[in-house]
Amino acid sequence: MTVEGLIALAGATALFALIPGPGVMAVVAQALARGLGTAVLWTAGQVLGDMIYLLMALFGMGWVASQLGDGFIVLRYLGAGYLIWMGLRAWTARPPAEGASSPSGKARGRSFLGGMCVSLGNPKAIAFYCGFLPAFIDLTALTPSDAATVIAVICPIVFLIPVGYAWLAARGRGAMRTTRLWKIANRSAGAVMIGTGAAVMAE
Repeated sequence: MTVEGLIALAGATALFALIPGPGVMAVVAQALARGLGTAVLWTAGQVLGDMIYLLMALFGMGWVASQLGDGFIVLRYLGAGYLIWMGLRAWTARPPAEGASSPSGKARGRSFLGGMCVSLGNPKAIAFYCGFLPAFIDLTALTPSDAATVIAVICPIVFLIPVGYAWLAARGRGAMRTTRLWKIANRSAGAVMIGTGAAVMAE
């Protein structure tokens, strides 16, 4: 791969990550509802889902994604349903008590899994990795070092940009000191997650 090709790929990936979609909306909602740490875990799960599609494209398995058919629909509905469930939980959550402990390992695992499910069920992700990506990479002439380079370029971008969105959202959450404002923020985040889940189902 040429340097120019990698720069073009990085630019396209950054644009893909910057455009608000189900993934970005879910990360922002997580940051508003549960804080930056949970949103970062959610983002890590999304990146893992992205990397699954990326590896499928790089190693000639893009046809699997294109032929998923009903399987992709199931993935999409699972991700959307999980997002709606998380939104309902955020809507009904109570403000944390003073000095409340950090999320348990189980809760952190749910956040990571939720991000991965949303990514795997996101039509935007499958369209980019298995449709748009070949415009930048000659997959027939790809070497293992080329594949490693592509992963090294894409992975940090699709992680850091959503985390940037999450950081901005978490700063707003930190200003919510009163119970009433906390409830407004949490219910707003819940509404975003429910709306995003409904949008994923409708796509």
